[in-house]
Parts: sequence; C-alpha cells; structure tokens
Amino acid sequence: MVLVWPTLRATRTVPLLAAGIVGVAVVAPPAVTGSLLSLDEHVTLLRLAMACVGLGVTFALDDPAKPTTETLPVPAWLGALLRAAPSMVVGGACWAAALLVTRSGRETAALPYADLTREAVAVTAVAFLAAAVGWRRSSRGIGSPLAAPMLLSGMTVVALLPAPLALLVGVGGGWDAAHDRWMFLLAGSLLATVGVLAVRRC
Repeated sequence: MVLVWPTLRATRTVPLLAAGIVGVAVVAPPAVTGSLLSLDEHVTLLRLAMACVGLGVTFALDDPAKPTTETLPVPAWLGALLRAAPSMVVGGACWAAALLVTRSGRETAALPYADLTREAVAVTAVAFLAAAVGWRRSSRGIGSPLAAPMLLSGMTVVALLPAPLALLVGVGGGWDAAHDRWMFLLAGSLLATVGVLAVRRC
C-alpha cells in the first residue's frame, strides 16, 4: 500500500490527456459547424479519436525509476495495474467527451455507440499491450518510443485486412461479425498483456 500513491502520482497521464483532447477536436467540427455527415463518416471520426486515445495510453507504463524498482518485492503486473487505473479514468473521460460532442449532432442518434465503445476498449487494450512490451524491453523503463510505433503499425495492419477479417467496417452488413472479431482482439490483447507482465525477466 505504501507504493500506491507514488505509483499513481508517477503515471504519465499528460500525454494521454493531450491525445484525448486532440481526439475530441477531431470529432468536433461537424457539431460546431452544423455540417451533416453520413453515419460512416462519423464512425471514421470516432475511430480517429479512439486512435488518439490509444496513442496516449502507450505512455502509461513509462517509468524512469524502473532500474531502482525492479528489486522491490512487488510483481510487475501489480504496478502496471496501478498505472492502468488513472489511464482508464483519463482515457474514459476523453472518450466520453468525444461521444458527447458527436451525439450533439442532429443525425447521430442512430450511431452504434455501444459497439464503438467496445472498439475503443479493444484499441486501449492493444495500446496497453504495446506499452507493456515497450516497458519490458526498455532497461530505462521508457517504453513509449517502441510502444507508439507498434500501435501505429498495428493500426496500419488492421486497415489493410481483407474483407473476411476486416475490423473497420461501416454501419450495415458485416458490422456484427466485425464486432465479434473486435471482442476476440480485446480478449487476446488482455491475455497477452498478462503474459508479458507476469513473466519474470531472466
């Protein structure tokens, strides 16, 4: 318990907050200008917003004190879990703001907000996995220089997936099947993160 407050205080949430603000700014123009967009165009803007939040999450595990804390009798997953908490709060607030801004539009009531939120959670899980890998591979505990490019590379792969495996589908045909795949991605990312954090370095 002694380490809880110092760990929370040391968590880097400023990059996440900045990225989240950019995400909200991405979805704001239609609401501000009164422009009418199609549902798929709103979906694209919200996916850009979740990508921004994901990039911010890749900074969550940056810990310059890693060389001095690896000998503490505290498992790596516990420290990561503590660092995930403020990231979840800040990231969730930014995503909620993006949804509220989008929902203020006249034609957005029919958007599948629950499914899009599941996508955002999956992207966050992948980002946290990338952060965990970067943290593990960095002797200085600064994993974001590796994690952020990993996430961007993963997003590029997702964008290029063929139709039978596509995740970035539009509203309509194939939407439900794609979101089954999003759930598999979420589950796989969480399991992989547990594995990365639980395995002790030799």
